Amino acid sequence: MRQRGKPLDKISDILKSWYTRVCLVVWYLLACLRCRVIPWNYFGLNSRYYNREKGIFSKLEMDAVIPERHLLNQYYYDPDKIPARYPVFLKPEWGQNSNGIVRVYTKKEYKAFRNVSSGAKLPFIVQEAAVKKTEFEIYYLRSPDNRNNAAFLSITEVIDTGKTPYPINSIHNPCTCYRDITDTFSGPELEVIWDYLRRIGNFRMARVGLKADSRNGIITEDFQIVEINLFLPMPLVLLSDNVGLIKKQRIMQQTMCIAARLARDIPGKESGRHIFFQKILPHPMTAEQEVIH
Repeated sequence: MRQRGKPLDKISDILKSWYTRVCLVVWYLLACLRCRVIPWNYFGLNSRYYNREKGIFSKLEMDAVIPERHLLNQYYYDPDKIPARYPVFLKPEWGQNSNGIVRVYTKKEYKAFRNVSSGAKLPFIVQEAAVKKTEFEIYYLRSPDNRNNAAFLSITEVIDTGKTPYPINSIHNPCTCYRDITDTFSGPELEVIWDYLRRIGNFRMARVGLKADSRNGIITEDFQIVEINLFLPMPLVLLSDNVGLIKKQRIMQQTMCIAARLARDIPGKESGRHIFFQKILPHPMTAEQEVIH
């Protein structure tokens, strides 16, 4: 695993991420042409979980679909509601790529955060820190032909080369890197993992971030769910250091073809049109938060 943490690593990773996103968009648009799909239907893949009034996929509302044994305690930030233990993470109720997330170690830091939250465009929530050691990201797309099956599933290990306690991992963190471990699981093991994940919500597409002490913890359901990403989740296998460019291009083509087929079959009441326009037009509730580390 190559060492990271230098400013050039951060720039390189951001460029790689943007290149990947552009390629995904191109492959998706091509798939939409073949399948005769309106492209913005992509935004409707999980529209039943979208809070139209707030204009977000609420992190707090996701708690309703997470089984209690995997749930990390979360609640709206209140400077007078002191956490039982530290550290805790303070995060906007909606955001991407860990934007705006703050790690707080003391009561003093926690109460002082009111100065940030009072001027924020979105309310902040408090999330207790997971006690498990290793972070994993599982990305999946359901089968367009049988919603009980997965058409694509990948498992990525998230590695913090900076060895920071309770790191805030993201594509913007130069000490974060990814390693694809999908092939380390047998076929039956992947079936066990999928059988469990498919019952956490009814998402057509999702990336589930969780922490477990080892890869075996995923199989035995001994993990804590950190977050479920439903809005434009990138399969992090595409940023993994141990996956070659040709395979990544093949995965992009495969996943976007599946996404287009899923978007084609979305019922009219779940159209993503309102989500698409709500996101591209100025919206005070979904303006990107300031990145605070």
